[in-house]
Amino acid sequence: MEKLNLRIPKSYNFENESESVEPRIKFYCVSEGATEESYFYGVRNNKVELNIKNDVYIEVIEKQKGQETLSHPMQLVNACLFQMGRIDAEGNQIPEDKWKENCKWDDFDMQADCVCVIFDRDYRKLEESLDTIFDLCNQHRIKVIMSNPNFELWLLMHFPNLEQYSPKMLLDNKKNLRHQLFDDASTNKKYLEILVSKNAEGYSKGSKIRFERFLPFVDRAIGQAKIYSEDIKSLVDNLGTSMGRLMEEMRS
Repeated sequence: MEKLNLRIPKSYNFENESESVEPRIKFYCVSEGATEESYFYGVRNNKVELNIKNDVYIEVIEKQKGQETLSHPMQLVNACLFQMGRIDAEGNQIPEDKWKENCKWDDFDMQADCVCVIFDRDYRKLEESLDTIFDLCNQHRIKVIMSNPNFELWLLMHFPNLEQYSPKMLLDNKKNLRHQLFDDASTNKKYLEILVSKNAEGYSKGSKIRFERFLPFVDRAIGQAKIYSEDIKSLVDNLGTSMGRLMEEMRS
């Protein structure tokens, strides 16, 4: 995974405490592309501004060797299972009594720490593997963070008045063919990508974001996410994202 050129995280200032506070809960996040990864690096590097205390550590994890360019949600789940020591590099199951020694993370606490897989609902034929994904994640305590139709909806939630847009148009997220949606946007771009680009003063799907354009508005995004679906099962068919809930959990 390419390392992002982001500044070093600030230390949280605990007043009236004589000893430093060791991390209590770690969030391990695996996502599908540069956009999501750069967003989580931004979260990690701005924990103070986001009111995320030092008892939360966020690590964006790399995918399994040989699968770096793959982004189908099932591949992301396999990347999590490999890092957790649940499967080997060939995808074979590892016995439970060997999980700890095969885990790729130091001091991973399977009871306390949170492993998250972040993906979009709009993958073609995703419904064919959703049940398997949900079952595996439930079995191994992996938190599913899904956006319907995609992560751009969460990015758009950082900007005001999301309700001005038609929910159907947001969910359909059609291409700007023959400039039917916007005269001043590429015909190769979809509705949500165009809206995010207009609000964030530039954005290209699949590319790293400038997190400072979103940082001041995370609270707004969390609030606007509550207007739509947040429950993972509801998100299979309905507009929304569970990213807001994840951000709230990181703060709790």
